Amino acid sequence: MASTGGGVLKVALTADPISFDPHLTGSLQGRGTTQAIHDTLFGIDESGNLAPMLVTEWEQPDNKTYILRLRPDVRFHDGTEFNADAVVYNINRILDPDIGSIRSGEIKALDTIEAVDNLTVKIALQYPFAAFLFPLTDVSGCIGSPTAFEAHGKEGAALNPVGTGPFKLVSYSQETETVLEKNGDYWDEGKPYVDRLILRPIPTGSTRLVELQTGGVDLAEDLPLQNIASLGDQTDIVVSERVGFRWEYVGFNAKDEFPGSNKKLRQAFHWAIDREALHHAAYFGTGAIGYSGILPGHPFHDTDYQPFSYDTDKAKKLLDESGLGSAEITAYLRPEPVKQRAAQLIQSMAADVGVTINLEQLDYASHRAKLRGGELPMDMHGWWGYRPDPDQYLSVLLASDGSYAKRHGYSSAEMDKLFSDQRAETDPAKRRAMFREITRLMNEDAIYVPWHYSSDFKGISKKLQGFRHAADSIIEYKYISIGG
Repeated sequence: MASTGGGVLKVALTADPISFDPHLTGSLQGRGTTQAIHDTLFGIDESGNLAPMLVTEWEQPDNKTYILRLRPDVRFHDGTEFNADAVVYNINRILDPDIGSIRSGEIKALDTIEAVDNLTVKIALQYPFAAFLFPLTDVSGCIGSPTAFEAHGKEGAALNPVGTGPFKLVSYSQETETVLEKNGDYWDEGKPYVDRLILRPIPTGSTRLVELQTGGVDLAEDLPLQNIASLGDQTDIVVSERVGFRWEYVGFNAKDEFPGSNKKLRQAFHWAIDREALHHAAYFGTGAIGYSGILPGHPFHDTDYQPFSYDTDKAKKLLDESGLGSAEITAYLRPEPVKQRAAQLIQSMAADVGVTINLEQLDYASHRAKLRGGELPMDMHGWWGYRPDPDQYLSVLLASDGSYAKRHGYSSAEMDKLFSDQRAETDPAKRRAMFREITRLMNEDAIYVPWHYSSDFKGISKKLQGFRHAADSIIEYKYISIGG
């Protein structure tokens, strides 16, 4: 029988959250913890549609204007009032160049935002953008106390978060644990169900699993894929799988100084990669083979789209047409077991068609610096997780003003027009057709060579109730209770 409340929920994360500033945090763990502290403007329902959260109602008078009605009688953890001015402050903070928010690109279509009255916000866009509100279901839509932001400044806000969410930060010890406590004045009556939340970063998958099996934690992220099949026999653990969590790709840098500037070389990898072998050897048969950036389960996904097969002859022909004769590429790897396995397999497959890939090891920080600096000749760690609308990530990768497109030296007038057209289109069927064209052109240009759709696996103690496996893998702690 489920408890009506109380207890301590202990969770094994794959990494430390690092920052709880909603406008600066980037990792899944940072986003998840930040959303436990800050409510978002919108939620997402089981069908992937916008749902009420801090915004209770919304309307669109024309294709460039939104009117948002806010939830009344909500207060921040510091006792100050949540209202329209707070929403305007947060959105403007994202766009403030002095803050340097990594979220600014998600709302770049914004022209103006204003408080019409205490509980009404008006948003005007520079151009029609069908998916504009969707980023506000994530940390771009997390609303923090303006009073707290002003008091702590840019640097202090990272570790002094003040939201309206179900939990408050108690303490943070980097790489050791984050402790949150129940917000007793939370607007969603009766939630959260647990009194305290302890989040422990445990980078090694086998260690997370042992902690779950021995009761050190009640919930564990990202279970080791090689253990998934055998865990079905456990009596005190439930394995939850969310299909269509993320898509994996090999990325190329198209700048002149890199081998990936040659389009035929990039295209050869579509045929040189044995996706079936990777599926079983790197992912132990979990997830699914993938050919595009549109995830399974999304209305825009096309299950019949399988344009490539493993064909070394076609790969060699494209390499011959490239005029390179032979190619040598350096790929830098982070300490991630799945990607390490995949990279070694791809290295062998590339060698079979005449391409040498040199694998070099880097720590997370060094790899991230090379990625952000546009210095990776080949990105073996490329992936994007679920978002409610594919514009949210594909535009980052493929539109000329997208941060990843800039890093990888990619620009296409045809691609830019496709993104502009789909943003102005409100008919889902027409947008779906446009995204099929975006997928086709992405694969033709082959800056990103897709090869796998990965599932997300969580390990859960059977004493827990109310766990919801969200499509983006972020844990919704407020619904979880500990059984009596």
